[in-house]
Amino acid sequence: MSNFVNLYVDNSNIFIEAQRAAENKGEIGKACRIYFKNFIDLALSKRMVKEVVWGGSIPPENDSVWSHLKSKGVDPDLIPRSESGENETVDHIIQLKMHRHSKKYKKQPGTIVVGTGDGKGYNEENGFLYDLEGFLDDGWKIEVMSWEHSCHSRLREFAEKHGKFISLDKYYDQITFISGGRVVKPLSI
Repeated sequence: MSNFVNLYVDNSNIFIEAQRAAENKGEIGKACRIYFKNFIDLALSKRMVKEVVWGGSIPPENDSVWSHLKSKGVDPDLIPRSESGENETVDHIIQLKMHRHSKKYKKQPGTIVVGTGDGKGYNEENGFLYDLEGFLDDGWKIEVMSWEHSCHSRLREFAEKHGKFISLDKYYDQITFISGGRVVKPLSI
């Protein structure tokens, strides 16, 4: 097994739930923002990255997150949120990219890191959990990054049993800031 990471982020899920986490901490939820550089560094944990797929509400092109990824030799695959606002379309495209990448690296699988708490669709043979089970069977390591309050229980249980669950709550002050208020703390992993 290789020591590389493929990162798949459902940005809307991570961002909206960060705002709920802020409210739970007594901060202004609508002012909460993700500090993407630290979020990405947490996901990669000093490992080489080969593929990044970012879906949903995408930070602007001039955001430092993209230059940070490009400095690591990665040109992220950006999937904008559909104009109708349907998250399922973005989820399906992310999942399709996951399957294509698993095939691309099937001879030496690495680690799939998924930034989402979305576990719906399993009983219909859909969703991130259903796909992650197959990737595990193909030799991939699995990591799920999510907010505790919003992670589907079966997705979290799967990650804890077969891989790693990364609680974003534990890194709240290191991956979020409040616009016009609290600044982000340095990341320590």
